[in-house]
Amino acid sequence: KDFRTPNGRHRRTEQPTMIAAARTAATRTVARRMQSTAAAPKQHKWKDASAELAKTRPPPGHDHLCFHPPYGKTLPAVLVLSILTAGYGSMYFGMAHQQYKQGYWK
Repeated sequence: KDFRTPNGRHRRTEQPTMIAAARTAATRTVARRMQSTAAAPKQHKWKDASAELAKTRPPPGHDHLCFHPPYGKTLPAVLVLSILTAGYGSMYFGMAHQQYKQGYWK
C-alpha cells in the first residue's frame, strides 16, 4: 500500500496516534467495567446517615449562629477601613512605581 497523501508526504497509518490509542484503551476499559461483577458505587442516602448527623446538630430551639450579637462596632469598622486603605495604598504605590520606572512621571 502507498501511504502517501496527495501532497507527497508520508502518512503513518500503521501505528495509532496517541489520541487513537487513548480512545481505544478507554473504550476497552469501559467495556470491561460494564461486564464486571463488581459492585456499583455506593449511593449515600439520608435515611442511612440521619442518626449520625443528628448527633452533631445543636439542640432544637437553639439556632447556632456563627456570631452571637451584640457586636462591637469599633473593631469591625477599624478592620474594614484598614484593609481598604492597605489595598488602595498598595495599588496606588504600585501604579506610581510603574509610572516613574517607565518615565511617564518625572
